[in-house]
Amino acid sequence: MSSGTVQRRARSGPASALVRAVEWYFGTIFGVHEGPGVLPYYCDPAKVGAFALSRGELASGNEAAMFRLFVALSMFQGLRDVVIMKRQRALAAGRVASIASVAGLRRAVAENDCPALGSVTAFDEGCDVAKDGESVDCGHRPGARCHVKLATAAFKRMGDMGKLPTSAWLHFWRSGGLRGVLVEVLQQEPLPAKRAVVLVERLARVHRVGRKLATMFVSALSTPALAPELTPWFPAVDGNELVVIDTNVARAVDVLRKPGAPRTYDARERWLREQAARLDLRQFHPEVPSYSPRLVQQALYAFCSKSNRAARGDACAGAESPCTGCALELCPFGVAGR
Repeated sequence: MSSGTVQRRARSGPASALVRAVEWYFGTIFGVHEGPGVLPYYCDPAKVGAFALSRGELASGNEAAMFRLFVALSMFQGLRDVVIMKRQRALAAGRVASIASVAGLRRAVAENDCPALGSVTAFDEGCDVAKDGESVDCGHRPGARCHVKLATAAFKRMGDMGKLPTSAWLHFWRSGGLRGVLVEVLQQEPLPAKRAVVLVERLARVHRVGRKLATMFVSALSTPALAPELTPWFPAVDGNELVVIDTNVARAVDVLRKPGAPRTYDARERWLREQAARLDLRQFHPEVPSYSPRLVQQALYAFCSKSNRAARGDACAGAESPCTGCALELCPFGVAGR
C-alpha cells in the first residue's frame, strides 16, 4: 500500500482531525521547537534551570545524570509544563543538588536514622511526610530536619511528592543505578519495543511516578526522532511504540473516538497505536520512522497544549477567531478550547 493511499484513507476516516494535527506538528513544531537540531528541553538551563543535563552526560547515559533526569521529568504531573519549568528554574543549583543528586541522597540517607528509611517497602509505605499549608513535617520524627521534608518544600507540592527522589534512589540507584536493570532487561527480552515496555513497568514502581511519568523517562532515552544522538538506550531499547497519556492527549483521544469508548489509559493507548498503524509518518518527514505511536501522540500533545503553544508565540493564541484549515475539533483556541 502506498503512502498516498494511507494518507487518503486516514483523511476520509474518523481520524482525519488526527491527521491534520500530525501535519501541523511536522510543519510547525518538529525541527523548530523539538526534534532535529533542537536541544531537548531537559538539556536547556533556560527551561529547566539547574536540572539541565549536558549533551555529553545524556548521550553517555551517565548514572548521576540519569537520576537528575528521572527526578526532573517526574515533576511534570498535575500542573502545566510552563508552571513546572518556572519552578525548576527558580531552584538554586544547591537546592537542585539536594533533591536530584545521587551522591547527595546517599549521604542524606546514611545520616538519617529514621526507621522508614530501612528498606524500599518501609519507605514507600511508611514515610508520612505531609504538607500543611507552608508547614512540612512527619509523624516519625516531628520537628527533625530531613531531606524528604526539604524536597517537599522545594517541590511546593503535596507531602508525598517529596518522597519521590528518595524512593527512586532506594529502588535503583542505591544498588548502582539503571545499568544493571537495563542489562537484565536486555538479556530477558529480545524485542527492543518490548524492552521499553518492561522498563516502564519497572520504573513505574517508584513512589508517585506511575506509568505516564515512567514512559516519559524511557521515551526520552529511546526515541531518537525527538532527541537525535541523545538517546543512549536506542536501538537496544526502542521507545517509538510508547505512548504518554497526559490530560491533553486523553481529552483529544476522547473527542476523536466513538462516544462511549472506555476512558482508560490502556484503551486510549490502544486507539493511538491503531491510528498510528494507518499512517506512514515519512510522508510528513523523511527522517522519522514510518510507524511511531510516540510521535503521533506527541503531535496531539503539542497541538492541544494551549499554554505551551501560547508560550511559543503561536499565532493562533492571539487570533480573534480560529483558522479554518486546522483540526478545529481539537484546537485549544477554537471549538475545543471554549
